[in-house]
Amino acid sequence: MNGAKSGIVEAFRHLALSKPYAAITVSDICLEAHLSRKSFYVHFQNKEDVFSYIFTIDAVKPLRDINVLFTKSQARDMYQVIYQKPYQGVYDNKEFYSALVGPMKGHDDTFIRIATNAICDFNLELLAKHKMQGDIRKVDYIAYFFASSQAMLIQKWICDGFPYTPEEMASLYNEMTQAFWISSFADLKI
Repeated sequence: MNGAKSGIVEAFRHLALSKPYAAITVSDICLEAHLSRKSFYVHFQNKEDVFSYIFTIDAVKPLRDINVLFTKSQARDMYQVIYQKPYQGVYDNKEFYSALVGPMKGHDDTFIRIATNAICDFNLELLAKHKMQGDIRKVDYIAYFFASSQAMLIQKWICDGFPYTPEEMASLYNEMTQAFWISSFADLKI
């Protein structure tokens, strides 16, 4: 990440600790980062794009990194460890997520939208990596279903004050989803 982009990300993280999401403006981010609006728009479209980038770095990038290393069967055997990565990324930045996401619950769907899109994109990437075949529409809906359920679960976990460890959240999610994935692997032909 280059200096300007990094400065924007850090400025957004800092502002989120003292202001509600709705009150943060691009001008605030630029002022905090000591950059012009023109520099901001070279890297991001708007503040939601910054938030999406941060969530992707914190929660999705660790999944991408670990999945590069494993085959489909190895990954299937490691669900618990793999699911822990996004929870750990959010937990490692819990002050930021608590300040930003907590006040959104119930009236602003920005986090749900950002997390769902980022996780869904990853799910589709992963299925493509393993050369999925069959009903593309079904795969798309499955990827979206699991992404949206994961996003809502992460939001609840944040808003509840992180009552479970990342390991416990991964175990809970694995418990809820493992039977589906095991039975679906044959159907998806991946």
